[in-house]
Amino acid sequence: MSDRHLPVLRVLGGLLFLGLSTAAWATASTAGVAIVAVGLVTAGTAVATAARLPLPPAARRPWLAAAASLVLTACFQGPVVNATGWWWAVETCALLALLVPTVRRMNGRAGAIACAMVLGAAVAVLPLRIGLHLTPPAAAGEIGVLCLFWSLLAAGAAALGGYMRGQDSRRRRALADQRREQLLEVARDLHDFASHDVIGVVVLVQAARLLAREDPERAVELLPRMEEAGMQALAAMDRTVRTLNAQEDRDREGDAAGSGDAAEPSGRPPRAQCAARTRDRQRDLGELPVLAARFTRTGTVPALLDVPAGVLEGLPVQVSATGYRIVMESLTNVRRHAPAAVTVRIAARRVPYGGGTALHLTVTDAAEAGARAAERTSPLPERSRGGLGLAGLTDRAEALGGTLTAGPHGTAGWQVAATLPLPDSAAPTSGRHERTAAARHTAPEGTVV
Repeated sequence: MSDRHLPVLRVLGGLLFLGLSTAAWATASTAGVAIVAVGLVTAGTAVATAARLPLPPAARRPWLAAAASLVLTACFQGPVVNATGWWWAVETCALLALLVPTVRRMNGRAGAIACAMVLGAAVAVLPLRIGLHLTPPAAAGEIGVLCLFWSLLAAGAAALGGYMRGQDSRRRRALADQRREQLLEVARDLHDFASHDVIGVVVLVQAARLLAREDPERAVELLPRMEEAGMQALAAMDRTVRTLNAQEDRDREGDAAGSGDAAEPSGRPPRAQCAARTRDRQRDLGELPVLAARFTRTGTVPALLDVPAGVLEGLPVQVSATGYRIVMESLTNVRRHAPAAVTVRIAARRVPYGGGTALHLTVTDAAEAGARAAERTSPLPERSRGGLGLAGLTDRAEALGGTLTAGPHGTAGWQVAATLPLPDSAAPTSGRHERTAAARHTAPEGTVV
């Protein structure tokens, strides 16, 4: 039940309680003040609970109404008249109506069980108030059957409340899992995109510091490249902030829609929902020439592309997005861990794999022999990985049925290689070809395409 239904429910509840108050005034003299008072309090508590009216702390304890009912049943001495039976039925319905939300919403399992037992006992012994004081009194067997039937009604109400409590719990767990996956996705984006450009700024600053002593003019020439890398990092962080704000609004709407009755868990897993909601900010291998050009402009090492025509056409979304992240993470690691690198070559091929085809990506940095052991003058600060980086991308590649490896290459180099299987339908398309061709025009001079 959503919040927009509460005003209507409160109006209907108010009308119902007004009708009960009128009936109480009309029948108090015949049914007895105590019976009418307990019935009215019990019914009012049930109406207020259902309508979610703000109540004083004492009125928020439904077991008080049940305790009052138990005391009245124990102390009632008759006589039983038609009005007494009418209020007995009202009290039964009110206690059953209280039992469902009490089991569903009571904080703590032990408290819910204890309160449910008190309410159930009050319902189960209600037939004693009528059967023992009839003229003549009802037979013991008949009273026992009525008590058993009322006990079954109480058990059914408690079971309904327990089922709805379980649904609420599953809904909360699904939302928590979804939010955790969304936060992880945002963390991956920050690591894959923003940190790449931030590290570029750091590398350029370090290069400018070295050049400032020997060639100040060349150091000044690095300032526009620093600005571009900084703007790219800000753009990546702005996208992340917009995504978080949009997701917060969606979560708020979802909480409002599911704040009443338990919402059914979503049919899609949280990861699939997160992927669908973040698809608009995914990047893919169609932007590989742009990435290589930006890496060259905002750093000190050129990136060379070795991508034959048609290789990147018709790739599935997940394969292309994962491949892009692998290349970006590899380039980021070159900036962080390979200060002596002189070139980085990014290659892509389609190769046979497991009876089908796969996209084979390699990112290889090369350095002069013996240069690998050189120390960076101003080392980059160590950062906590937190399960991201190549380790996380390895999991992504394996989830797609592929592999990702990293290790030394040649005499003084390092290579990251990924193999991502392709479905049989991954054929080149004209639209994809136009996009890739347009992106190639942004590649720097000397880039191999």
